Amino acid sequence: MLDFFAGSGTTGQAVLELNAEDEGSRRFILCSSTEATGKEPEKNLCRDVCAERMRRVINGYGGKPGHADGEFAYLQLDKVEAADAHFDIDAAHAFQLLALKRLGVVYPVPEGALKRLGRVEDCELLLCLEVNVDTIAILVAWPEQHGAARLAVYSTRPKSLSEQLAAHGVIANCYSLMEALTSGQMGSAV
Repeated sequence: MLDFFAGSGTTGQAVLELNAEDEGSRRFILCSSTEATGKEPEKNLCRDVCAERMRRVINGYGGKPGHADGEFAYLQLDKVEAADAHFDIDAAHAFQLLALKRLGVVYPVPEGALKRLGRVEDCELLLCLEVNVDTIAILVAWPEQHGAARLAVYSTRPKSLSEQLAAHGVIANCYSLMEALTSGQMGSAV
């Protein structure tokens, strides 16, 4: 269910309650614009009302049981012009956008220069923010340590990373981080 005018989150609560009733697996996305004005720059209906309501419904409130099987992530979108992506997108932006685009999930950003996005079949999806001796050593050991047949690695230096991994006998597809982040953002299908 997609609700572009989420308001206080009634749609999300209804979906969680319906799933609890019939053991369904419905999902929802709630969207809202920030209600900030010049007079009230901190007013944010989505963050302060809707997101808080979803947390309470999941955890339980006012004597009502929670919906422990429910998951929730609050995301705030930042508009970044494609030409400014190299300057404006940080590690957290990159991780969250790739996790959403490739896996359809959102979760906390792990620490470190090498971040695991997830797995698709036998392929590990990774974000490598620094190509150096340490990260290459971790990537070389990754398939055996994690039982992965292949690696898909997003990096700012995909060509050099690919060459380094191939020299160590690691099967990896290395992708340009900036291309992955900006594809589909410029108004044309690629």
